[in-house]
Amino acid sequence: MTRRRRNTLLGLGIVVGLIAIAIYLFDWNMLRPYIARQVSAATGRSFAINGDLHVKLSRAPVISAEGLVLGNADWSKERDMARVQRLEFQVRLWPLFKRQVELPYVSVTRPELLIEQNDQGQGNWLFKKNAKDSDKGSATDMVKIGRIDIRDGDLRVEIPKEKTSLRAKVAATQGANDSEGSITAQGTGSYRDLPFEVASSGGAVLGLRDANTPYPLKFKGRIGDTRFTADGTVTDVRSLRGMAINFTLAGKSLAELFPILRLPLPPTPAYQLAGLLEHEAQEWRFSRFKGKVGDSDLAGNWAVDLGREPRFIKADLTSQRLDMKDLSGFIGARNEEGKPVTPKGDKVLPQNEFNLEKLRVANADVHFRGEKIIDKDLPLDRMDVHLMLDNGRLSLDPMVVGMADGTVRARIHMDTAKVPIHTQADVSAEKLQLTRLMPALGENKRVNAGLVGGRAALVMDGNSVARMLATADGDAAFIMSGGEISKLLLRLANLDVANLVPIFLAGDKPVPVRCMVAEFKATEGDTKVQNFVIDTQKQVVLGSGSLDFGPETLDLRLDVNPKDISLVSLRGPILIKGTFKKPAVRPEMTQLSLRTAAAVALGFVTPPLALLPLVELGGAEDQACGDLIQRATRNKISSATVEKKAKTAPPTSKTSTRPRKSGGSTELR
Repeated sequence: MTRRRRNTLLGLGIVVGLIAIAIYLFDWNMLRPYIARQVSAATGRSFAINGDLHVKLSRAPVISAEGLVLGNADWSKERDMARVQRLEFQVRLWPLFKRQVELPYVSVTRPELLIEQNDQGQGNWLFKKNAKDSDKGSATDMVKIGRIDIRDGDLRVEIPKEKTSLRAKVAATQGANDSEGSITAQGTGSYRDLPFEVASSGGAVLGLRDANTPYPLKFKGRIGDTRFTADGTVTDVRSLRGMAINFTLAGKSLAELFPILRLPLPPTPAYQLAGLLEHEAQEWRFSRFKGKVGDSDLAGNWAVDLGREPRFIKADLTSQRLDMKDLSGFIGARNEEGKPVTPKGDKVLPQNEFNLEKLRVANADVHFRGEKIIDKDLPLDRMDVHLMLDNGRLSLDPMVVGMADGTVRARIHMDTAKVPIHTQADVSAEKLQLTRLMPALGENKRVNAGLVGGRAALVMDGNSVARMLATADGDAAFIMSGGEISKLLLRLANLDVANLVPIFLAGDKPVPVRCMVAEFKATEGDTKVQNFVIDTQKQVVLGSGSLDFGPETLDLRLDVNPKDISLVSLRGPILIKGTFKKPAVRPEMTQLSLRTAAAVALGFVTPPLALLPLVELGGAEDQACGDLIQRATRNKISSATVEKKAKTAPPTSKTSTRPRKSGGSTELR
């Protein structure tokens, strides 16, 4: 080697040595302003490294920085969006020449992150775009991270518009590959003004970047009195695509989900449900769920599409054993916490007003089936309901209820755009067993009551069931043809003393019923008896009076007219008075007292004459049952009602009212 070449190599070595010494002695903090300017230009936010910046040189240098601060959006009251006490990472040099970033490990100590949204819906996580950014690849494509470690993380979420304030402690570890490691978080605060707490765990941090691999996720918590758990996977966490999570939900009342999820559910007793939670695009699905609501079981599928305006709910629900008291929230008999509400004073009709906000916040298409119904007061068997909610217009059409071995069909339409709510109801009944409707009759083995049919058409205005019925206009009719009734009951109704003796001696015998017809007309809740006839072979019972749904009072009178002779009869009209809650049934004492007084007076003249006032000669004539039934089965909706319907109610198809005889009964169709 020539001297000149040796001198060149020596000089080069000295230069490299000096560069190495310079780099070693270089104060890396001098680069902090430059780095801050670059980050600020890329984000549109202030950025600073307030602590030391240090680089440990090697083929894979280790870079550390302390006191990192990223500024917040200019509309925020908080100055900083993110703060990191210490950041340390290792970077491989050679991949940088290929426009790739490889970080064998990243360590973040005590990061603090604030996520917030202003009243206009702007989020502080939206940064200004840098004009120099390339759209050739995403950051996740260009950056590869090996091991990651996050210690003592603090996450805050502030959304004042939603009355939401959350704070969570976050920690994360990452193993040698994407599947090793975990993320844990524990948070408390308030969500939509309700106390909130949650504990969650997920898979490895780097598993979040793969949009094609299911990411394991598990969490549990509560919002208010609503408790939830989740255990499953999400394929793409960013869009929640490919979600398959076993989800449970429990609480005091389904109505408590309204402030949480904006689902217009009615008040219910305590519930617990478990099913599969799925998500696709803007639709959330709670599939194949099962559980209990009060004493009733509930199963089915539930979906909410948030992409529609308003949001759209579709559900198919089934209950194998339905306790009717668990549905009382639908008619305002429970408060939002699910507790039963007793009407004030002497009232029995639910007075709680419907929540109009619920009825207007979403559209819905819900099908519900109750296979077996439990009710202590009514002989209900089954239920099949189609509920539609369309921009504040609620319809139950059709609603089919099995009752007393027969069927009740209803079409109910409620328009919440009207103030108060305008409601139209059209109800028909067919083949109802009278002995099941009136169990006291069924206790007598000799009673073979006929089948009852009926029809009612009403229009109402009110925000509660009580107020609706108090304003009801319309007509109702009920008929029965055929069947038998106890002779003893008829004689007791007539206070027929003479004919009671042979019944007790020879036994009770059924009396054929020729027909029963009852017609009512309602005007502003005051429901008058237009016609009431029970015609048997022995007697004719005529009714009159009214029921007033405003004060909830009864004022009815039953006049019993025998067709045969009785030597000793204390007959007097039967009065039914009082309130719906406390009705009183008694004979009309004036006429009864006059007959008794006359008998006593004549007894003083001569004892045989004492029986004359008590002799009932009978003579009541058979009623024209055919004409009565034909008239009752006509459409008797008054002109005022028709006019009110035409102005306010949605159109409905016509319902046939032709009488049809089947098994000795007449039905209203």
